[in-house]
Amino acid sequence: FCHPASLRQKQQQQQRMARMSARAAFSSVTATAAMHGASASAASVPGAGGDGAAPPPPVGEDDGDAAVIAELFRTDPALVARVAADVDSRTAARWALTFSRAAAAAGGVDMAASLKPRTVERPNAAQLRKLMIRTAVPFIGFGFFDNIIMLTVGETIDCTFGVAFGFSTLAAAGMGQMVSDASGITLQGFIERFADRLGLPDPRLSLAQQQLDFVKYWMMLSRVLGIILGCFIGMFPLIIMPERHPRLVDQIAEALSAQDRQEFQRMVTERHYKRGQKLVEYGEYSLNVFMIQEGSVEVVGRDLDGLPLSVCTIGPGHSFGRPELSRRAHVDVVAKDDNVIVQSISKADFLRIMEGHQEVGAIFMGASSAEAQVFLRWQGQTLPSTPPVAQKGTGKTRKFASLSQEEKLEVLRAVGTPEALSFKGEQGEGKVSFFANLTEEQKRSSLAKYYEDQERRWALAGDAEAAPAAPKAAS
Repeated sequence: FCHPASLRQKQQQQQRMARMSARAAFSSVTATAAMHGASASAASVPGAGGDGAAPPPPVGEDDGDAAVIAELFRTDPALVARVAADVDSRTAARWALTFSRAAAAAGGVDMAASLKPRTVERPNAAQLRKLMIRTAVPFIGFGFFDNIIMLTVGETIDCTFGVAFGFSTLAAAGMGQMVSDASGITLQGFIERFADRLGLPDPRLSLAQQQLDFVKYWMMLSRVLGIILGCFIGMFPLIIMPERHPRLVDQIAEALSAQDRQEFQRMVTERHYKRGQKLVEYGEYSLNVFMIQEGSVEVVGRDLDGLPLSVCTIGPGHSFGRPELSRRAHVDVVAKDDNVIVQSISKADFLRIMEGHQEVGAIFMGASSAEAQVFLRWQGQTLPSTPPVAQKGTGKTRKFASLSQEEKLEVLRAVGTPEALSFKGEQGEGKVSFFANLTEEQKRSSLAKYYEDQERRWALAGDAEAAPAAPKAAS
């Protein structure tokens, strides 16, 4: 707001306006003097006689003119009011100095000696307080608008262009500052005019007092305090802005190389869910991993009786899914808020991005819920390496109880007995009790058959996902 070039231009413009105002006001005064018929003024003021007269000289060039005008001001208060309406403060100060010199010359006073710094009276406490208020208030406005524009614009850029193009938060703040500085040039005149209309107290300092070093330092301190207070008040948008959490996508992207980062950001898709919608459904194959950006979701598993069991609730910054596994989900992941935003990427793409970047897998798994990890381990969220042993106490019945209704039917179909084939997959049929009463060999063989079928389906699903799309036949 205080660029030296702009200040010089403003000062030059004010000086031109002051000269024009002075000439106009002087013409008004001389015209009034002619109407009053003051012989002294008619003799002293050039151009007051009639047509073809020379234009009035600038203020301050003739001390005799100043004496005549001073006499008119003392005798005609209405003239003072009319002239004051046309004269700016800078011109009025020069006139006051000119009139003081004229009066001092008439009274035999040495003006040069009276204006020496050592004889200037220091402003009192009341004047300094008024000077601080008058100087600081405009800068409070500058600081207020500077901060409020920077914060709001920077936040908007970070949430829009930052997400789309991967800008950092500091880059968004810098762009907001650019907009704020550009706006400050436009708002400067508005703020100054508004401050002038507030009726701020006038310290009534003389021209000599205004030139004191102490007064200049006092005005500088007032500006600094005004800017600080204005910037502090302008931070209020931080109170109403929604709380933001670090996005897991950004943390992962920072750990990648520039090329992999761009590829990762292209592959990540944003999904929105309403309350009650399922991100992952129990018993279905999950081919994606999820990173929660906004809102919260509930992880719902199954107990030994196959009834829903709330495992945990996870929110922004958490991840869900195992990139290295492609099998039926053991839980439901349900949106709990009205607007849940998640970032999703396929497991195959994520594993390819992770190659050569071990820290990416550590970041992703570190953001997963500990409760969900414990539950999934208890459910057997690992690929079976060997068939179960036909020995009591090896967990075959517990494993059967953890399966979904559809998976239990697959195991019972592997048993092959008419009673095992009579179940319909409904809750409360007694499938777990029936399986527990089977022989150890029947349990082992049926689970082994189930594992073999699962591994075959996983292999087929992986091949179908990796295979390119077949070209369309020519018509």
